[in-house]
Amino acid sequence: MVLWRPITTSVKTDTRLFLLIIFLGFLNRSAAPAAEPLYVVGVHENAPLIFMDSDNQAKGIAIDLLTHIAAKQGWRIRYLPGSYAQCIRRLETGVIDIFPGMPASPAMQNRFILGDETIVTNWGQLYVPADNDATTLFDFDLKHVAVVEADAYFQYFETVLNQFEIHPRFVLVDDYAAVLSQVDQKKVAAGIVPRLYGAYHEKRYRVSRSPIGFRPTDLRFAVADVRNAPTIQKIDHHLNTLKRKPDSIFYRSLDRWTRGVRTVTLPMWLRPFWFLGIAAGIMGVIIIGNIILRIQVKLRTRKLQTTIAEKEKIESELAVARDIQLQLVPSDFPDVPKRREFDIFACLEPAREVGGDFYDFFFIDRDALCLVIGDVSGKGVPAALFMAMTKTMIKSAARLLVEPEFILADVNREIARNNPSLTFVTVFLGVLDLNTGRLTYSCAGHNPQLFIGRKGNSLLLSDAQCPAIGLDDTFQYRQATVTLAHEEGLLLFTDGVSEAQDAKNHMFTQESLMNTVSLTAGLPPKARIAAILSRIREFTEGRPLTDDLTLLSLTYYSPNRIDDSATTIALKNDIHEMRRIVEGVTRMADSVSCPPIVVHDITLAIEEIFSNIVFYGFGDDMDHTITLQLLVEGDALILILQDEGIPFNPLNVQVGRRKTPLEERDKGGMGIILAKNLMDRMEYRRERGKNILRMEKRYR
Repeated sequence: MVLWRPITTSVKTDTRLFLLIIFLGFLNRSAAPAAEPLYVVGVHENAPLIFMDSDNQAKGIAIDLLTHIAAKQGWRIRYLPGSYAQCIRRLETGVIDIFPGMPASPAMQNRFILGDETIVTNWGQLYVPADNDATTLFDFDLKHVAVVEADAYFQYFETVLNQFEIHPRFVLVDDYAAVLSQVDQKKVAAGIVPRLYGAYHEKRYRVSRSPIGFRPTDLRFAVADVRNAPTIQKIDHHLNTLKRKPDSIFYRSLDRWTRGVRTVTLPMWLRPFWFLGIAAGIMGVIIIGNIILRIQVKLRTRKLQTTIAEKEKIESELAVARDIQLQLVPSDFPDVPKRREFDIFACLEPAREVGGDFYDFFFIDRDALCLVIGDVSGKGVPAALFMAMTKTMIKSAARLLVEPEFILADVNREIARNNPSLTFVTVFLGVLDLNTGRLTYSCAGHNPQLFIGRKGNSLLLSDAQCPAIGLDDTFQYRQATVTLAHEEGLLLFTDGVSEAQDAKNHMFTQESLMNTVSLTAGLPPKARIAAILSRIREFTEGRPLTDDLTLLSLTYYSPNRIDDSATTIALKNDIHEMRRIVEGVTRMADSVSCPPIVVHDITLAIEEIFSNIVFYGFGDDMDHTITLQLLVEGDALILILQDEGIPFNPLNVQVGRRKTPLEERDKGGMGIILAKNLMDRMEYRRERGKNILRMEKRYR
């Protein structure tokens, strides 16, 4: 094995520097009060743990902790920068007193005194040039690999490769920045840096993180000999105390330096105004829309009364009614918010003498979808106007009352109190919980709607039948519930469908509709409605409709489903299984031409979660199985991890804002926060003795 050792610091220079530091330290310690001892701390480049910034100031997680502890103990701290190898030598010779971030390896524990409390957990990561596709250790035989002298990850990597008779040519450099620079400039085939340092700096270089990671190691504070043992005990005591307090400097520092890797957050004082602005904007749009609608209806009605003859007026009223009716129902389905929990389609075909059919669907909140279909008594413009008023009132009431029985009761009171024409409207209203598939519905004088099973079988939702709206303001309404499973659905329709007539005045009937639905198993809503319309046209033989024909079809897709196209990988609780995970993610991403930056984010996030399960998820040394499922869903890549380990919800990990401390998994908290920031959505549930974590990342 050939070693290049570009080490420029001579022994003579270190000796002079050592004597100078000892002399200055002696002067300072002589002048300072005994109650304020001076400690010299070695600083090497290992962000975000410890580093020197552009102003030559020491920064990082370890610096924040030492500053806090020094203030509590009355210590004075002096920081001495240098390379990793220099800091190791200075600790051995007594030039520095404290070394932050010492790997808790057997070799280091034999040379130095390490604390018992861990700052962070890290491991070695192999980086390659951006256009390099090397994925195995054998790809680096006789290749140049940049490493930091005296680095624990380098020493471990060298030992492992010797066992496999793999002999790369190691190029020794002063710090990790030089490692990534060498890889970026393609002077070497690969380079070894700590995982956290790589995640923090990799965007600055044209490098790629290989699937090769190794040697998980706890990083701790270290001193040289037993004379400083009381110092390390005091540091451990403070660290232990800080870890038990969710709002301590320990968690605030982790949050500060790890969030800086990927995200930029708005100041907290901006968020309430942002929220209120959005809410005010939505309310403004609703109010302005209602005003514009009323103005348009009045203007059109006045124009008809003053500009056309009696016969033309009748025809124009029908056209206006048809226009109002069609404009007030959703028709541009590509504009429906993209949600994976359902697919929906609807149509309304007005009869020549326009009735008052209408439908609507809208979100009451993020996971509650309101479905409405109705039929106003009468024809023409009066029915269309009554429909417009009813539809607007239902939507306004639903935003406040949520429950179908209360929504219909409120609308009925308002209409019945001022309804001299005794016009009434039949309505079916349901609220679908997209998380559970639970449909809560009420039926105000409307014909029962259809619940559709996965195989096309259907049944009538005949519970919760109540009086029509607009006849008596004292009517009470009730509601019923039904739960939709994955790929089950609904068909909402008006009596114009079941009462469509052929040339002999025979009706299409509800039974014929259910028979037609049974032939549409597996079809999406749009295709299902097209099949029903085709069957009705065949039955009526092209005869003009005598009543409006309105249909709304919905298929529910459970968010907890596992798609048949999912790839399932059974993994051992072994960190080396990350290679198989990366291979699976890469294959899935390649199948949809996923951008490299998305693949990078997914790989880093799943690495953090998987390593957390491996190291802290089971509480024993036995073999366990972890299941990973990969699938593509729309414009998102989905990863689902299942394990039978200790019950643990990673979504509850909120560094700096947690109300309860983590237990065995505290060490992985920072990685979990990083994973949450990298993914677009994460969902957790405990089911049948398993932790189930669903991770979602959009790729376009």
